[in-house]
Amino acid sequence: MEFIATTATAAEKLKRLAKTLRKTTGTSLAVALDAVAKQHGYEHWKHVTVCLEQTASASRSKPLPESLKDLLDRAAARHPASVESQKAFAQGFVFAMDVKDAEVLSLTSEYAECDDGWYLAARDLWRGLVHYRDDETGTTLFETQSPEDLASTALDDLQNYRLFRYLGAAAPGSLEEAYKQTSELSFFPPTHIWLGGNFIDIGEVSEIRVGGQVVLSTSPGFTVLSSDDKRTRYEKFGHLLNAEERALFDRMTTQEQDSLLFQLEKQTPAGQARYRPVQSPVASSWRDAKNI
Repeated sequence: MEFIATTATAAEKLKRLAKTLRKTTGTSLAVALDAVAKQHGYEHWKHVTVCLEQTASASRSKPLPESLKDLLDRAAARHPASVESQKAFAQGFVFAMDVKDAEVLSLTSEYAECDDGWYLAARDLWRGLVHYRDDETGTTLFETQSPEDLASTALDDLQNYRLFRYLGAAAPGSLEEAYKQTSELSFFPPTHIWLGGNFIDIGEVSEIRVGGQVVLSTSPGFTVLSSDDKRTRYEKFGHLLNAEERALFDRMTTQEQDSLLFQLEKQTPAGQARYRPVQSPVASSWRDAKNI
């Protein structure tokens, strides 16, 4: 099969076209996917998925530009991460959150912010950033920006994330376990995970299952189904709602229900003892990185 550079965004566009075709023609989704794939130069839908995986793999394997490697080497020399943070990235568990989502993240005593490890995270995050091929222009930042502008863009992008590391004795043994642990801290998913020395871009994961149930999917329109855990939490904390709020609960989206139950739990004495809000600003080492 011929290789066709295929980004996750492009594949999702093809999926949406296939779903539209399915509705208008009454055909099966599999037939619609194959038809749309052929219309766009692929042999069939399997060809699309293979090209998507090859494109992602090629992006990850591309080296960092020398200007960024030099910046990170200087950061490591001048502001080295703690031994604990280095160990967490190399063989433990670290996750990144969008800065806005991190505002409602509540950590337990098993986690700590890992702002000193920004240059360790950047080695992985920046490969995807600088080599990502824009669907509209067909170009990458590496191809269009000067070394100085590329460094500035990369450092600015890094400000969009906050890093947290696991302090427990035994790190999760799988992506599913790691994702489940983060979901207990926030209803927003992490953007990236470092687990046992492996880097995982959540945006490139097709789906994650916990206990046989799909808890995350990149398919358009996906929503998490109600779970026994949610019903149990509602039974435990639902008494904190008044009659009007309980009636409104049934009309909420899944994400809104998760958020409300999470906030209710934190209001209880047990919740206050377990969770502590993340309120500290990103450390100055992030802001001062341009001076390295």
